[in-house]
Amino acid sequence: MINKKSNILDYFFVLRPILLIPAWTMLLVGYARGQGQLSIILVLPKEFWLAVLIYSGLMGAVYIVNQIFDVETDRLNKKLFLVAEGYVNKKAIIIEAAALFLAAIVIGFWKFSVLFGIVIMLSGILGLLYSVPPFKFKAKPFLDMLANGLGYGLLAFAAGWISAGRDNTNIWLFSVPYVLAVSAVYLNTTIPDHNSDQATGNITTGVFMGIKATRWLALTMMLSSLLLSIHFKDYLCLAASGAALPLFVMAVLSANMRWTMLSYQAGSLMLVVLSGILFPVFIPILIATFLALKFYHKWRFGMDYPKFADRA
Repeated sequence: MINKKSNILDYFFVLRPILLIPAWTMLLVGYARGQGQLSIILVLPKEFWLAVLIYSGLMGAVYIVNQIFDVETDRLNKKLFLVAEGYVNKKAIIIEAAALFLAAIVIGFWKFSVLFGIVIMLSGILGLLYSVPPFKFKAKPFLDMLANGLGYGLLAFAAGWISAGRDNTNIWLFSVPYVLAVSAVYLNTTIPDHNSDQATGNITTGVFMGIKATRWLALTMMLSSLLLSIHFKDYLCLAASGAALPLFVMAVLSANMRWTMLSYQAGSLMLVVLSGILFPVFIPILIATFLALKFYHKWRFGMDYPKFADRA
């Protein structure tokens, strides 16, 4: 029988470390692009690690808020049960989220430039708009896609770029291929949840457009990402979108759920792998995160989580 008495580790894992991996990846990608050339970097400066801590704290706060407002849905779906099933004290996690959120913004402005602070503040605001009624972008067509595309492809990318301490002139322009790629991946993630989202009144882009049209839009955006990567000579995004594109094509041609899921799983993984090649220190961080999640869920709940095929 699982003991529902709160454990200190619950208040760490409620931050959902597995969802921080895409943010870390985009921070690394932004840093690489901010350097102006692709090369293997063995040692990252302390400024970058501080940016990672700031962004992780901010996103962790946002993920707590997301779970607070999704309690009923998570309870019905029997997932994300730390908040939904009362393993953590609601007042305590509200304080935790508020502290992390405010600390991220204050430290962002204090230790970095005004531009970095603004990026952090916008990331936090967008994260709240994504989850909190009456805005709840996650349940509104196109706003859900834009929130993901801009949140990861632009803002996380920009935070990484700025932490490199180089010229920020082209930061917004060079983020566009990533905004498109992230949006494409997100679109296909809405397809497996189409029926459940429709039943619960969450009108995502996938629900609004229908499965077939969503697959086509995702393919178009991934192709656009590829073409812009060529134009900007962004070989990192080119490699990732080029590897993902055939899977998006197969998702459209086959109209098969397996290919659809493979398109966003492998598409996301490719950029993570490429980031690990450019920044070898990222590999042990990924392994440690995966093993920590495995140990915690096995020890606390007797669960085998996460698995490589999980969608988090």
